[in-house]
Amino acid sequence: MKINGKSEAGVRLKHKLFSQLPLNWTEGVKMADIAEIMDMIDWHMPSEIRIKGVSLARDTETIIPFIQPLTPEHNKNVWEGCAVIIAEKSDENLKPYLVDLLGWLQDMNWPGAFCILNRLQRYADNNSLRDAINICIENAKKCGDEVWESNLRLLLHKR
Repeated sequence: MKINGKSEAGVRLKHKLFSQLPLNWTEGVKMADIAEIMDMIDWHMPSEIRIKGVSLARDTETIIPFIQPLTPEHNKNVWEGCAVIIAEKSDENLKPYLVDLLGWLQDMNWPGAFCILNRLQRYADNNSLRDAINICIENAKKCGDEVWESNLRLLLHKR
């Protein structure tokens, strides 16, 4: 079953991410701030507003709200901006979410997919990234997603 162009497993993954958040994950960033940033990075907004939204997101401590959000208001319309925000984060900030970020490569037509690919190509810890890629390759095989598997193998071989 597909929801907003994503597999049901992909949608469940988003819920799993939020369940992994520490209780104080909003410390330093309010949900209203995240919603405001999301509104600002919407692809329908003028570029000056989108740039301001990305700038505001630099102060957020977590990337979780920016990993392919799937809400009625914020979905593919913000993914490119979310990818830009994520791409600016350090390897340390990305490490716990590598498997989730690699999910973005399931479809290179998705907004932000190439931005995430380029960022992951610069990821310094080869072992962590290779482990995450191998987990995702196994998931792609289980789902019969040959395109995703191919995209992952391409990233693996470009390292």
